[in-house]
Amino acid sequence: MQKTKGNARRWRKTGQRGVSPIIATILLVAITVVLAAVLYILISGLTKGPGNTPLGSALAVGSATASAGGTVYTMNINPSSGLTPASLNFELVSSSGTILGTGTTLTIVGVTGCNVQTYTFSTNSWAVSGANPCAGTTSTTVLSSGMQYSFTASASIAGAGDKLVSIGVGSFSGQVSAPLP
Repeated sequence: MQKTKGNARRWRKTGQRGVSPIIATILLVAITVVLAAVLYILISGLTKGPGNTPLGSALAVGSATASAGGTVYTMNINPSSGLTPASLNFELVSSSGTILGTGTTLTIVGVTGCNVQTYTFSTNSWAVSGANPCAGTTSTTVLSSGMQYSFTASASIAGAGDKLVSIGVGSFSGQVSAPLP
C-alpha cells in the first residue's frame, strides 16, 4: 500500500506534539525562579564576614571574687562554641567609662590550675605575655568549662562600679562584662 502525498502530510501533522506556548512560558519562569533562589542561598552564605558568632552565646562569666587586699580577682568562665584565648581581648572599665588597667595582668587558668594564657595590659592594649605554662596549650587551645579568669589589678582599680569586659576577636563579635566587687 502506497501512501499519497496528502496522507504523508497529515501523518506528520498529527504526529507532531509539542507544549503549548503558555505552558512553555510558565515552565521557563518557574525554572528561572528556582535557579535564582538556589543561587541566592549559595551566595548569601559567602557574604557573611567574621564576627558571626555573638560572644554572649559563647561565653558566660561568673561573679568575681576579690582577695583580702582587693587587687586579685577570680571569676569562673563557662565557654562554648570553640572559644580560644586568641578569640578574646579584655578591658577594665570604670563606672564612668574610663578604660583602666595599666600594669594589670590577666591569666586564664585551666581546670587543673595551670595557666592557659597570660595577658598584660600596658599602653591601652592587652598583649599576650610569655609562654604558656600548661603543657600542650597554645593560643588555639579550646577553652572549657571550669576554667577561670584570674587577674591582678593595679592599685588604681577600686572595684566600685568597675567591670571586666571580655571582647570577641576574629569569628566572635560583641562583648561580655562582669562587675567587680
